[in-house]
Amino acid sequence: MDIEQEVLDRIKNAKRVCILTGAGVSAESGIATFRDAQEGKGLWSQYDPQQLASIDGFLKDPQTVWQWYQWRRDVNKDKQPNPAHLAIAQWQKHTQQNGTQLVSLITQNVDGLHQKAGSYPVTELHGNIWRNHCLQCNQVHQASVEAIEQVPECQHCGGQVRPSVVWFGEALPKQAWREAESAAYSCDLFLSVGTSSQVYPAAGLAALAKSQGAKVIEINPEPTNSSVVDYQITGKAGEVIPALI
Repeated sequence: MDIEQEVLDRIKNAKRVCILTGAGVSAESGIATFRDAQEGKGLWSQYDPQQLASIDGFLKDPQTVWQWYQWRRDVNKDKQPNPAHLAIAQWQKHTQQNGTQLVSLITQNVDGLHQKAGSYPVTELHGNIWRNHCLQCNQVHQASVEAIEQVPECQHCGGQVRPSVVWFGEALPKQAWREAESAAYSCDLFLSVGTSSQVYPAAGLAALAKSQGAKVIEINPEPTNSSVVDYQITGKAGEVIPALI
């Protein structure tokens, strides 16, 4: 891992930092990507991911989709934040206390590990697997769903409760996307961490930041060779981020 002094100076002198994290950060805590979680797992390997994570799949077979997400929750419930999560949380807390920087955190991950590490605020582009809401009236489902195998009924309208994650074909939450665009547009330093830069619209945030004059740093075990990246740091987020801090 080679970190240039120029990169360190950029981070130190930035006034507004925007961090985008992807599946690679969660993978270092042992959380499989969506497709990896589905492949080769007995019963679930029989299903196309589109069946398990789309509104059409839920409407056709809500019970199977619900059980798939309950299985994922059970597998991931004991996973803990890794050094990357903890370092980012430390970075946010430090800058909030001394006011030298504004650090905005955007994540494509749905596991809540950034919050578990102590990060605040966190903009969740793809929702959160630990939350649920009603498909019909959109009300948040407050009751615990732990060990609930049958699709719960909404306490407000009796509709079907679904996980509060963004499924294939669904738009990103409007408020979250506005926050992400604003952070990327106004930053002078953008960090892309553990993401392939191929999933849109999130992948367009780095380009948006770049268009407004921000420098873009990419941290990945495998460089993406994106044309908008100014500095590439090859390595795991859990090693690189603490070193930067």
